Amino acid sequence: MKVVNGKLVIVTLILAALIAAGCAGPSENATVPGSIKIGLVAPLSGGASDVGNDMKQAAILAVEEINADGGVFVSEYGVKIPLELVEGDTLTSPTEGVTAVERLITNENVVVLVGGFSSGVTLANQVPAAGKVPYIITGASSSQVTRRTEVDTSYFFHYCSTTDDYSQPILQFFVDELKPLVAADRDLKLALIYRDDAYGKGVIDSSVAYIEENNLPVELVAQQKYPVSETDFHAYLTKIADAKPDALYTVGFVKDTASIYIQGQRDVGLNTVYMAVECNEDPAFYELLGKWGDGQLLESKFAPYAPEYTEMMGPYKEAYLAKWGVMPGMMGADTYDGIYLVKSAIERAGTLDRTDVKDAIKQTNESEMLILMEGGNIVFDEYNEISPKIFIEQMFWNEETEELIPVIVLPENLKSQDFVLPENYEIGG
Repeated sequence: MKVVNGKLVIVTLILAALIAAGCAGPSENATVPGSIKIGLVAPLSGGASDVGNDMKQAAILAVEEINADGGVFVSEYGVKIPLELVEGDTLTSPTEGVTAVERLITNENVVVLVGGFSSGVTLANQVPAAGKVPYIITGASSSQVTRRTEVDTSYFFHYCSTTDDYSQPILQFFVDELKPLVAADRDLKLALIYRDDAYGKGVIDSSVAYIEENNLPVELVAQQKYPVSETDFHAYLTKIADAKPDALYTVGFVKDTASIYIQGQRDVGLNTVYMAVECNEDPAFYELLGKWGDGQLLESKFAPYAPEYTEMMGPYKEAYLAKWGVMPGMMGADTYDGIYLVKSAIERAGTLDRTDVKDAIKQTNESEMLILMEGGNIVFDEYNEISPKIFIEQMFWNEETEELIPVIVLPENLKSQDFVLPENYEIGG
């Protein structure tokens, strides 16, 4: 009997040592968290709240879908754990953005952040670097977010286009599609109008560099920047009209870009081709533009209004419409994918340790979801940036349904029809 008791003591000591060494697999003694907190960083109020709420609604949809399936499996605990979305409202303000992110990290103890609309706000609130919190950025395009050197950017991941990503296809569209129609025997005369912030300057710097490095037949005849709070663009557009451009490249958010399209045609008589960048792919943009969007252009990488080009678009649009009663936008699609990317990374990491989750995000190599990827897979490069497929849409007003409907006109493998000049188009100088 004494021998048996001695063996029991030895076995008990061995088990205790194994547990202490962390070799016992899913621990029965570990306290399983009630939820995995994800911080959503977005402008939920203020001037960009239309886009911010699209991001929020898409994130809620993704979280509910994942939780309906039991949550996220974390091998460290041996169980599925539900996600919990915690909101951080940036108000599209760098100061408010810093406050929101600090609260999510310090008070809410989130495992990961998703969102980050506006480059100026996201560059200001790169406080996750100090806290070593992984941040999947789904709405700030300045390449400085992941390439600046004065902070540790290894925890930041660009799950959206950068300024370099969309400057190139936009300028090639002007050269390859517009120039042959209106300026076959001369350089294309291009005007730029942009927000005076990190986003606007980033796009303009990338665009100018691309023109110069590739010796494009493009003459920049006007460049106008405006304060981010501007609502009256008549003076800027009048100067641009005086330069007689063949096209106008606009770099703004939903409300200011729509105002530029409308004020330019309706009030200034600047009847040219207007091109906007992808953050305007939102129901509010189409509603604000109305007939003034007829024949005009928008660069994008998610086209919920265009004929469907992937199998995933239909189920996503149907679920989004059923839950929210409105069409989804592009920033929401980025964010929806971002939440699923978090799920995948945590399951691959097997833990909620922030650094291990960061490493798992970095090692992602999975099939594209709503956002199409060059090569078909989601992969982060040396700068923690993805390679999304970019396309150009042309919008047309439907008199019967009184809707502004876009179609893809570039690239060849996605387009529904060829680009045509707007009916009111007037060739520049």
